[in-house]
Amino acid sequence: MAAKRMDLNKRTFLVLSGSSNPLGQTLALQLCSRLAPGSVALILDDDQEKLASLEQLLRELLKPDIVQLKTGKLDEHHSNGVELMEQALKQAEDTVFERSIIVHNEGVAATEVLMEPQLSQDWTAYVQQQLYAPVALNQRWLHCKQLTDVEKLAINVTSSLLVRPLIHSGLLCSCKRARDMYFRAMASEEARHNVHVLSYAPGLLDSHQTQYDVNGNMINPESLVTSSQMLQMPRAQPLQATLKLINILEKISFVSGHDVDYYDTFVL
Repeated sequence: MAAKRMDLNKRTFLVLSGSSNPLGQTLALQLCSRLAPGSVALILDDDQEKLASLEQLLRELLKPDIVQLKTGKLDEHHSNGVELMEQALKQAEDTVFERSIIVHNEGVAATEVLMEPQLSQDWTAYVQQQLYAPVALNQRWLHCKQLTDVEKLAINVTSSLLVRPLIHSGLLCSCKRARDMYFRAMASEEARHNVHVLSYAPGLLDSHQTQYDVNGNMINPESLVTSSQMLQMPRAQPLQATLKLINILEKISFVSGHDVDYYDTFVL
């Protein structure tokens, strides 16, 4: 596949799933600020309070009437993303889009909880949220009638955990690996339909610090990450990671279906 560059200043239907963490908030602001007038941005998350705060921030910082902003609260298992997307498209049925972008930023910090789910139903619920739901949303996005013949870009926000194990996070690593292969296969299958795919690892974020998890356990990332080389990498701020992604899209170019890591030797 040939390398691809993208000017983001197009009339775009944008879907961003996973916006309550610092990276998701920054992605929403930076991507929306670059879209052309007439664009529609659908911001999805399961945290209503953070979703409302982000919506208010975006309305304050973005130029009015440039991007039509919509938000949607995902249910516990993220199974209603398809319905929220279809509602947004129906409300914009008179808009002719030049491109559609979907960003899958599902997932919590690897250090949020020390122990993995122990009950079988909790494992199933975890995989539903981290793997099945984004794949289902993505498949519906690919085949929306309103987006027929529209250039598409799917961005899978991932991490090196798809190849590097993390203690107490076998399920997280497995879902990352499965998603990576799904998007690689999609890049090959959908290339003839003008669909492009990028899996992007934003690096070891500054938010990955020693903290207490949701169960009150103290978590030190140095005790979880098995790669000493990775721990020596400089921490990335969400804005740095986001600008690196945008620079790859617009300036450097990427090969559809390939993985790109923040620490790869690209220059901002």
